[in-house]
Amino acid sequence: MKPVAVKKWIPAVAVPAFIAAAALGATASANEQVELDPKSPQEILLMIENSKDTDFSGSLTATVDLGLPQLPDTGEFGSSDTGPSDDTGATDDTDPSDGTEATDDTGATDDTDPSDTGESDDAKLMKMLSMVSGTHEARVYVDRPDKFRLQVMDGLDEQDFIRNGTELWHYDSATNTVDRSAVPELYDDTKRHWGNSDEEESMTPGEVADKFLADIDPSTMVEVNEDVQIAGRDAYSLELTPRTEDTLVAGVSIGVDAETGVPLGITVDAVDQEDPAISVEFTSFTPETPDAALFEFTPPEDATVREHDMSECMKHHDMHEHGNKPETEGTGWETVVVLSEDEVPAGLMDSEMLDQLAVPVDGGHLLHSSLLNILVTDDGQVLIGSVPEARLQAVADEQ
Repeated sequence: MKPVAVKKWIPAVAVPAFIAAAALGATASANEQVELDPKSPQEILLMIENSKDTDFSGSLTATVDLGLPQLPDTGEFGSSDTGPSDDTGATDDTDPSDGTEATDDTGATDDTDPSDTGESDDAKLMKMLSMVSGTHEARVYVDRPDKFRLQVMDGLDEQDFIRNGTELWHYDSATNTVDRSAVPELYDDTKRHWGNSDEEESMTPGEVADKFLADIDPSTMVEVNEDVQIAGRDAYSLELTPRTEDTLVAGVSIGVDAETGVPLGITVDAVDQEDPAISVEFTSFTPETPDAALFEFTPPEDATVREHDMSECMKHHDMHEHGNKPETEGTGWETVVVLSEDEVPAGLMDSEMLDQLAVPVDGGHLLHSSLLNILVTDDGQVLIGSVPEARLQAVADEQ
């Protein structure tokens, strides 16, 4: 698989979990009896929309159990090991982001792809899946609209994802590498506004909440469950249940802070799996603007610093969003994405990863997780959806 192949496949499993961890926060756990003023689903959605002006910080725990088969050691796929060596030297005892050690970014810089670490592409994907699976702890800081920091801890190692205005940083303490880029002007979300660019029709948050419910109601039952407590804070519990059995998703629970409307928690349950597939939980939450110094980042003096130009990447993304999109079959929870042979990443059919994780099925191979199925057919198509295998097979037969 080429690097672009990894980029296409990672979002299918990894991105939903990271988005949940970074943006939502936590599982709604009814650990104490709570009684709040009754609210309708529309009113709770309106609270969420209005919370987009709330700054906050907190600690959280994320557990991801996608029911994946035992992941093989990434070493099985080999590595050219051309990335930073392990003997680059110890970093200072100070927090590399605290700005107290002023540097002139003397680390090596280049314009290489951020995924070009010398590992094989299959090994990169295996490492990503291993990172996502299991339980992780993190801290998040948000100063809207353009400051964000997520610190993900893995034992003594730490990954930092930082946005400070137009600056974007990613620091990996395990490899002592830093990736730096800038937010392209066309993606500056501080300039976004309510409305449809085609119709120039503005919508109030209340109208957005009503439209959201109208859009999902045909496929989803939306209810308000018993009030809960998350990180010691009273919260409403919004329950989304698919109206179809032709999906792998059993339901989604969102805990919404009663004071600020910030979503504090999310649980995604999978069909025929007792434990949640995704469960992210704030253990502490403070609705105050974090210290500005938390968004300042200075790379360690001995770190490898790589510069990246995101403008071309965003242009391609924009062309994809407004140009040809992958074919889809069905709607709502039953949606299946169909990639034709020329859209399938080169080398996928011969990938060692496919041999390790996929199982042979009629007409191809199936990569199964509790929330997602991927069918790779013998004639080169790829079908993806949060649906049972039978649904993918039926769509493949119609192609």
